[in-house]
Amino acid sequence: MITLKQLAQELKVSVSTVSKALSDSHEISAETKKKILALAKERNYIPNNTAVNLRRKQTKTVGVVIPNIFNHFYTKILHGIESEAKKSGYKTIITISNEKLQDEKESLEYFSNGSVDGILLAPSDETEKYKKIDHFLELRSKEIPFVFFDRFIDELPCDKVIIDDFDSAKNVIHFFEKNGMNDIAVISSIKNISTGKLRKQGVLSANKNLKIVELESEINLQDKVEELLKKEKVNAILCLDELSGVITLNIARKLKFKIPKELSIVSFNQGILSKYSFPRLTTINQHATQIGRESFQLLLNRLQDSKLEYQTKVLKTSLKFHKSTKNTL
Repeated sequence: MITLKQLAQELKVSVSTVSKALSDSHEISAETKKKILALAKERNYIPNNTAVNLRRKQTKTVGVVIPNIFNHFYTKILHGIESEAKKSGYKTIITISNEKLQDEKESLEYFSNGSVDGILLAPSDETEKYKKIDHFLELRSKEIPFVFFDRFIDELPCDKVIIDDFDSAKNVIHFFEKNGMNDIAVISSIKNISTGKLRKQGVLSANKNLKIVELESEINLQDKVEELLKKEKVNAILCLDELSGVITLNIARKLKFKIPKELSIVSFNQGILSKYSFPRLTTINQHATQIGRESFQLLLNRLQDSKLEYQTKVLKTSLKFHKSTKNTL
């Protein structure tokens, strides 16, 4: 490929003149621009964007760290980030922490070498469990802006986009009670994660006498749910994550519960599992694509003005009724 210097030599002008002409600078005459652009097109000149960005001290690229590639919820968030980034002329580099603190740290180290302008991420399970924030403080010391989406570190003031986890969970408990379902259980496999904690706080604010099955992951969840349904009187269940919802539905069907006549189930919706459940689960829609869009916009605002006050955008959820709950009053 021909270089900027070679174009200048052929045209017998300075490299600066060629550069300004290709940038449509008003300092260069229309006739000179025309000659330079014609030769650049003829010789298939491709600008070195990396060099241009280094001079401008920007890469027009953002880094994204997601905790789990198998969760369709994060795929939807990525779609929102990508679509919004494209509108603003940004590219994305995506890495996966696999819910591991060390993997997350390595991703942030890679991004902090100057390859991106800012970072969007959902902290890993281990990061939240062990309350580790040193790697985020290091980003801040390097003046690399970052935005949390879906999950966040409570002890760290920063920009973030979340849903109204507390109110969403609380409102489902009230929905059950208003519809005459008072033997309520709550199932969760996201005990360590900020979203799980907020949802638990929400249900307890509505009713402190709930039966709660709470684990750090889906391991042993089937056995715990089966034990609950065999031993306790339950006519309504709120699942704080989608996997818990599908597992609970399957165990209830195995135990011959008539759904929704004998048992109503509502689940937070994080992907596509609930869409193909039978009967189809009533879900709390978390609007993942919107989370992605709003997250990128917050980061873009921060890139344009680093002195902005930290913002928290709380998105409202919506309850989508299907066949796993009784008709509403």
